[in-house]
Amino acid sequence: MTCCSARTKFAIPCILALVIIPSCRTDSGRTGMFIPDPPDWSDTAAWYISGTAAGNVGEVPEADIFYILPTCIWDWTDTEGRTSRYSDYTREEHTEAFRPSADLAEKIFAQGRYGFYCPYYRQISLNVWEEGENAVERLFPVAMEDIASAFSYYMENYNNGRPFIIAGFSQGAKGVIETVKRMPAEISERMVAAYAIGYRISEEELEKYPQLRPASDSAGTGCIVCYNSAASPEAACAVLSPSDICINPVNWTTDSTPAILNDSVTVTIDTDHHLLIVDGLDPEQYWVPSLAPMFPKGNYHLQELTLYQDHLRSNTALRIRNFSDR
Repeated sequence: MTCCSARTKFAIPCILALVIIPSCRTDSGRTGMFIPDPPDWSDTAAWYISGTAAGNVGEVPEADIFYILPTCIWDWTDTEGRTSRYSDYTREEHTEAFRPSADLAEKIFAQGRYGFYCPYYRQISLNVWEEGENAVERLFPVAMEDIASAFSYYMENYNNGRPFIIAGFSQGAKGVIETVKRMPAEISERMVAAYAIGYRISEEELEKYPQLRPASDSAGTGCIVCYNSAASPEAACAVLSPSDICINPVNWTTDSTPAILNDSVTVTIDTDHHLLIVDGLDPEQYWVPSLAPMFPKGNYHLQELTLYQDHLRSNTALRIRNFSDR
Protein backbone atom coordinates (compact mmCIF):
# COMPACT_ATOMS: atom_id res chain seq x y z
CA MET A 1 0.00 0.00 0.00
CA THR A 2 1.43 3.39 -0.94
CA CYS A 3 1.28 6.63 0.99
CA CYS A 4 -0.98 8.00 -1.70
CA SER A 5 -3.53 5.26 -1.22
CA ALA A 6 -3.60 5.88 2.52
CA ARG A 7 -4.13 9.58 1.99
CA THR A 8 -7.09 9.14 -0.35
CA LYS A 9 -8.87 7.12 2.34
CA PHE A 10 -8.11 9.27 5.37
CA ALA A 11 -11.66 10.66 5.57
CA ILE A 12 -13.27 7.22 5.74
CA PRO A 13 -13.10 6.91 9.54
CA CYS A 14 -16.27 8.53 10.84
CA ILE A 15 -14.47 11.15 12.86
CA LEU A 16 -14.93 13.68 10.03
CA ALA A 17 -18.72 13.44 9.84
CA LEU A 18 -20.78 16.56 9.09
CA VAL A 19 -23.08 18.42 11.46
CA ILE A 20 -26.56 16.85 11.33
CA ILE A 21 -30.07 18.06 12.17
CA PRO A 22 -32.31 15.29 13.59
CA SER A 23 -35.58 14.98 15.51
CA CYS A 24 -36.17 14.86 19.27
CA ARG A 25 -36.43 11.91 21.60
CA THR A 26 -36.19 11.45 25.41
CA ASP A 27 -35.25 14.47 27.56
CA SER A 28 -32.07 14.03 29.61
CA GLY A 29 -33.18 16.19 32.53
CA ARG A 30 -31.04 19.17 31.51
CA THR A 31 -32.88 22.11 29.97
CA GLY A 32 -32.30 22.22 26.25
CA MET A 33 -30.54 18.83 26.21
CA PHE A 34 -31.79 15.35 25.46
CA ILE A 35 -30.55 11.79 25.04
CA PRO A 36 -32.00 9.53 22.32
CA ASP A 37 -33.77 6.38 23.41
CA PRO A 38 -31.64 3.21 23.69
CA PRO A 39 -31.38 1.17 20.48
CA ASP A 40 -33.69 -1.80 20.03
CA TRP A 41 -31.18 -4.54 19.22
CA SER A 42 -33.92 -6.79 17.85
CA ASP A 43 -34.33 -4.17 15.10
CA THR A 44 -31.93 -5.08 12.29
CA ALA A 45 -31.75 -1.36 11.42
CA ALA A 46 -29.77 -0.92 14.64
CA TRP A 47 -26.94 -3.00 13.17
CA TYR A 48 -24.53 -3.19 10.28
CA ILE A 49 -24.39 -6.94 9.59
CA SER A 50 -22.40 -8.42 6.72
CA GLY A 51 -23.88 -10.78 4.16
CA THR A 52 -21.79 -13.63 5.56
CA ALA A 53 -23.11 -13.03 9.06
CA ALA A 54 -26.68 -12.68 7.83
CA GLY A 55 -26.58 -16.16 6.30
CA ASN A 56 -26.57 -14.94 2.71
CA VAL A 57 -23.41 -16.91 1.99
CA GLY A 58 -23.64 -20.69 1.81
CA GLU A 59 -21.46 -21.84 4.69
CA VAL A 60 -21.42 -20.80 8.33
CA PRO A 61 -18.42 -18.52 9.02
CA GLU A 62 -15.46 -19.89 10.98
CA ALA A 63 -15.48 -16.89 13.30
CA ASP A 64 -17.17 -13.53 13.88
CA ILE A 65 -16.04 -9.93 14.14
CA PHE A 66 -17.84 -7.71 16.65
CA TYR A 67 -16.89 -4.17 15.64
CA ILE A 68 -17.40 -0.95 17.62
CA LEU A 69 -17.53 2.25 15.56
CA PRO A 70 -15.37 5.34 16.02
CA THR A 71 -16.83 8.81 16.46
CA CYS A 72 -19.12 9.67 13.54
CA ILE A 73 -21.20 12.68 14.64
CA TRP A 74 -21.06 16.19 16.05
CA ASP A 75 -23.51 17.68 18.54
CA TRP A 76 -26.82 18.24 16.80
CA THR A 77 -30.06 20.15 17.37
CA ASP A 78 -33.63 18.92 16.97
CA THR A 79 -36.66 20.79 15.64
CA GLU A 80 -37.44 22.08 19.16
CA GLY A 81 -33.97 23.60 19.52
CA ARG A 82 -32.69 21.00 21.97
CA THR A 83 -29.15 19.72 21.64
CA SER A 84 -28.02 16.10 21.79
CA ARG A 85 -24.48 14.88 22.25
CA TYR A 86 -25.29 11.30 21.24
CA SER A 87 -26.03 9.58 17.95
CA ASP A 88 -29.45 8.16 17.12
CA TYR A 89 -29.63 5.16 14.78
CA THR A 90 -33.21 6.03 13.79
CA ARG A 91 -31.87 9.11 11.99
CA GLU A 92 -30.87 8.39 8.43
CA GLU A 93 -28.15 11.04 8.57
CA HIS A 94 -26.47 9.18 11.40
CA THR A 95 -26.57 5.73 9.81
CA GLU A 96 -25.21 7.27 6.61
CA ALA A 97 -22.33 8.68 8.67
CA PHE A 98 -21.71 5.27 10.26
CA ARG A 99 -21.64 3.26 7.06
CA PRO A 100 -18.28 4.26 5.51
CA SER A 101 -16.40 3.31 8.67
CA ALA A 102 -18.33 0.06 9.00
CA ASP A 103 -17.65 -0.73 5.33
CA LEU A 104 -13.92 -0.17 5.82
CA ALA A 105 -13.78 -2.29 8.99
CA GLU A 106 -15.77 -5.09 7.34
CA LYS A 107 -13.28 -5.21 4.47
CA ILE A 108 -10.27 -5.19 6.82
CA PHE A 109 -11.41 -7.54 9.56
CA ALA A 110 -14.16 -9.72 8.09
CA GLN A 111 -12.83 -9.87 4.51
CA GLY A 112 -16.00 -11.54 3.27
CA ARG A 113 -14.93 -14.64 5.22
CA TYR A 114 -16.18 -14.01 8.75
CA GLY A 115 -19.40 -12.83 10.30
CA PHE A 116 -19.41 -9.07 10.91
CA TYR A 117 -21.65 -7.42 13.52
CA CYS A 118 -21.47 -3.69 14.16
CA PRO A 119 -24.02 -2.08 16.53
CA TYR A 120 -25.21 1.50 15.99
CA TYR A 121 -24.81 2.48 19.63
CA ARG A 122 -25.39 5.97 21.08
CA GLN A 123 -21.86 7.22 20.62
CA ILE A 124 -20.76 10.54 22.06
CA SER A 125 -20.05 13.39 19.66
CA LEU A 126 -16.71 14.73 18.50
CA ASN A 127 -17.48 17.94 20.41
CA VAL A 128 -17.37 15.96 23.65
CA TRP A 129 -13.95 14.55 22.79
CA GLU A 130 -12.71 18.05 21.98
CA GLU A 131 -13.67 19.12 25.51
CA GLY A 132 -11.27 16.60 27.00
CA GLU A 133 -11.14 13.57 29.26
CA ASN A 134 -13.51 14.83 31.98
CA ALA A 135 -16.31 15.41 29.46
CA VAL A 136 -15.68 12.02 27.85
CA GLU A 137 -15.78 10.15 31.14
CA ARG A 138 -18.94 11.96 32.20
CA LEU A 139 -20.90 11.16 29.02
CA PHE A 140 -19.41 7.88 27.80
CA PRO A 141 -21.39 5.65 30.23
CA VAL A 142 -24.50 5.99 28.01
CA ALA A 143 -22.48 4.80 25.02
CA MET A 144 -20.98 1.97 27.07
CA GLU A 145 -24.42 0.90 28.26
CA ASP A 146 -25.37 0.39 24.62
CA ILE A 147 -22.13 -1.40 23.72
CA ALA A 148 -22.60 -3.81 26.62
CA SER A 149 -26.22 -4.52 25.79
CA ALA A 150 -25.43 -4.94 22.08
CA PHE A 151 -22.61 -7.37 22.87
CA SER A 152 -24.93 -9.39 25.12
CA TYR A 153 -27.60 -9.44 22.39
CA TYR A 154 -25.01 -10.54 19.83
CA MET A 155 -23.87 -13.37 22.09
CA GLU A 156 -27.39 -14.55 22.80
CA ASN A 157 -28.81 -14.24 19.30
CA TYR A 158 -26.06 -14.24 16.67
CA ASN A 159 -22.81 -15.83 17.88
CA ASN A 160 -23.95 -19.45 18.28
CA GLY A 161 -20.80 -20.44 20.12
CA ARG A 162 -18.31 -19.36 17.45
CA PRO A 163 -14.87 -17.86 18.13
CA PHE A 164 -14.92 -14.10 17.75
CA ILE A 165 -12.70 -11.05 17.45
CA ILE A 166 -13.78 -7.82 19.11
CA ALA A 167 -12.36 -4.73 17.39
CA GLY A 168 -12.82 -0.99 17.49
CA PHE A 169 -11.16 2.25 16.53
CA SER A 170 -10.91 5.47 18.57
CA GLN A 171 -14.13 5.76 20.65
CA GLY A 172 -14.79 2.19 19.56
CA ALA A 173 -11.42 1.12 20.99
CA LYS A 174 -12.44 2.53 24.37
CA GLY A 175 -15.56 0.38 24.08
CA VAL A 176 -13.43 -2.68 23.26
CA ILE A 177 -11.25 -2.18 26.33
CA GLU A 178 -14.23 -1.73 28.65
CA THR A 179 -15.96 -4.79 27.15
CA VAL A 180 -12.91 -7.00 27.65
CA LYS A 181 -12.63 -5.80 31.26
CA ARG A 182 -16.13 -7.04 32.09
CA MET A 183 -16.24 -10.10 29.81
CA PRO A 184 -17.26 -13.33 31.63
CA ALA A 185 -14.67 -16.13 31.55
CA GLU A 186 -16.93 -18.45 29.58
CA ILE A 187 -17.17 -15.79 26.86
CA SER A 188 -13.51 -14.69 26.89
CA GLU A 189 -12.50 -18.31 26.26
CA ARG A 190 -13.87 -17.86 22.73
CA MET A 191 -12.23 -14.47 22.15
CA VAL A 192 -9.58 -14.88 19.44
CA ALA A 193 -8.17 -11.39 20.08
CA ALA A 194 -9.18 -7.81 20.78
CA TYR A 195 -8.09 -4.90 18.57
CA ALA A 196 -8.29 -1.60 20.48
CA ILE A 197 -6.84 0.73 17.85
CA GLY A 198 -6.17 4.40 18.49
CA TYR A 199 -6.78 4.48 22.23
CA ARG A 200 -4.82 3.95 25.44
CA ILE A 201 -4.38 1.29 28.11
CA SER A 202 -2.69 2.23 31.38
CA GLU A 203 -0.39 0.20 33.60
CA GLU A 204 -3.02 0.53 36.34
CA GLU A 205 -5.62 -1.08 34.09
CA LEU A 206 -3.26 -3.93 33.22
CA GLU A 207 -2.70 -4.62 36.91
CA LYS A 208 -6.37 -4.41 37.83
CA TYR A 209 -7.68 -6.35 34.81
CA PRO A 210 -5.37 -9.29 33.97
CA GLN A 211 -7.69 -10.15 31.08
CA LEU A 212 -6.16 -7.14 29.31
CA ARG A 213 -3.19 -9.16 28.09
CA PRO A 214 -1.09 -7.13 25.63
CA ALA A 215 -0.24 -8.78 22.32
CA SER A 216 3.48 -9.53 22.06
CA ASP A 217 3.65 -10.97 18.54
CA SER A 218 1.57 -11.61 15.41
CA ALA A 219 0.29 -15.04 16.35
CA GLY A 220 -0.99 -15.01 19.94
CA THR A 221 -4.65 -15.41 20.87
CA GLY A 222 -6.69 -14.06 23.77
CA CYS A 223 -4.60 -10.88 23.68
CA ILE A 224 -5.27 -7.20 22.97
CA VAL A 225 -3.69 -5.18 20.14
CA CYS A 226 -3.27 -1.48 20.89
CA TYR A 227 -1.31 1.31 19.19
CA ASN A 228 -1.32 5.05 18.37
CA SER A 229 0.56 6.72 15.49
CA ALA A 230 2.26 10.09 15.11
CA ALA A 231 5.26 11.74 13.49
CA SER A 232 6.65 12.57 16.95
CA PRO A 233 5.61 12.30 20.61
CA GLU A 234 4.68 15.99 20.57
CA ALA A 235 1.96 15.24 17.99
CA ALA A 236 0.16 12.67 20.16
CA CYS A 237 -3.51 13.30 20.96
CA ALA A 238 -3.82 14.06 24.67
CA VAL A 239 -7.27 12.52 25.16
CA LEU A 240 -6.38 9.24 23.35
CA SER A 241 -2.88 8.75 24.76
CA PRO A 242 -0.40 8.19 26.35
CA SER A 243 -0.74 4.43 26.54
CA ASP A 244 1.46 2.07 28.49
CA ILE A 245 1.38 -0.59 25.77
CA CYS A 246 2.03 -0.56 22.04
CA ILE A 247 2.64 -3.12 19.31
CA ASN A 248 3.90 -2.39 15.81
CA PRO A 249 1.26 -3.69 13.35
CA VAL A 250 3.81 -3.88 10.54
CA ASN A 251 6.38 -6.24 12.07
CA TRP A 252 4.35 -7.23 15.17
CA THR A 253 7.13 -6.48 17.64
CA THR A 254 6.96 -4.47 20.85
CA ASP A 255 10.54 -3.20 20.76
CA SER A 256 12.10 -0.40 18.72
CA THR A 257 12.90 -2.51 15.65
CA PRO A 258 11.99 -0.36 12.60
CA ALA A 259 9.40 -1.80 10.21
CA ILE A 260 9.19 -0.90 6.53
CA LEU A 261 5.63 0.00 5.58
CA ASN A 262 6.54 0.75 1.97
CA ASP A 263 9.43 2.13 -0.07
CA SER A 264 9.33 5.51 1.69
CA VAL A 265 7.70 4.98 5.10
CA THR A 266 9.04 3.28 8.22
CA VAL A 267 7.18 2.64 11.47
CA THR A 268 9.09 2.39 14.75
CA ILE A 269 7.89 2.14 18.36
CA ASP A 270 9.06 4.90 20.68
CA THR A 271 9.39 2.64 23.72
CA ASP A 272 9.51 5.59 26.12
CA HIS A 273 6.12 6.93 25.00
CA HIS A 274 4.60 3.63 23.74
CA LEU A 275 3.81 5.33 20.45
CA LEU A 276 4.26 4.40 16.79
CA ILE A 277 6.54 6.91 15.11
CA VAL A 278 5.74 7.07 11.41
CA ASP A 279 8.60 8.47 9.34
CA GLY A 280 8.25 9.32 5.66
CA LEU A 281 4.79 10.86 5.47
CA ASP A 282 4.24 14.56 4.90
CA PRO A 283 2.37 15.71 8.05
CA GLU A 284 0.94 18.67 6.13
CA GLN A 285 -0.98 16.37 3.81
CA TYR A 286 -2.69 14.57 6.68
CA TRP A 287 -3.43 17.57 8.87
CA VAL A 288 -7.05 18.72 9.27
CA PRO A 289 -6.96 22.31 10.64
CA SER A 290 -10.53 22.17 11.96
CA LEU A 291 -9.51 19.22 14.17
CA ALA A 292 -6.19 20.74 15.28
CA PRO A 293 -7.25 21.09 18.97
CA MET A 294 -7.37 17.28 19.16
CA PHE A 295 -5.04 16.24 16.36
CA PRO A 296 -2.01 18.51 15.97
CA LYS A 297 0.05 18.47 12.80
CA GLY A 298 1.92 15.18 12.68
CA ASN A 299 -0.82 13.18 14.39
CA TYR A 300 -1.95 10.19 12.31
CA HIS A 301 -4.96 9.07 14.33
CA LEU A 302 -7.24 9.29 11.30
CA GLN A 303 -4.97 6.87 9.44
CA GLU A 304 -4.75 4.17 12.15
CA LEU A 305 -6.77 1.69 10.05
CA THR A 306 -5.89 2.70 6.52
CA LEU A 307 -2.10 2.87 6.95
CA TYR A 308 -1.92 -0.69 8.25
CA GLN A 309 -4.98 -2.23 6.62
CA ASP A 310 -3.09 -4.97 4.76
CA HIS A 311 -1.26 -6.00 7.92
CA LEU A 312 -4.44 -5.97 10.01
CA ARG A 313 -6.25 -8.03 7.38
CA SER A 314 -3.63 -10.78 7.28
CA ASN A 315 -3.20 -10.71 11.06
CA THR A 316 -6.90 -11.20 11.70
CA ALA A 317 -6.85 -14.35 9.55
CA LEU A 318 -3.65 -15.61 11.21
CA ARG A 319 -4.98 -15.25 14.75
CA ILE A 320 -8.29 -16.92 13.83
CA ARG A 321 -6.39 -19.78 12.20
CA ASN A 322 -4.14 -20.20 15.24
CA PHE A 323 -7.15 -20.13 17.56
CA SER A 324 -8.85 -22.87 15.53
CA ASP A 325 -5.67 -24.99 15.51
CA ARG A 326 -5.11 -24.92 19.28
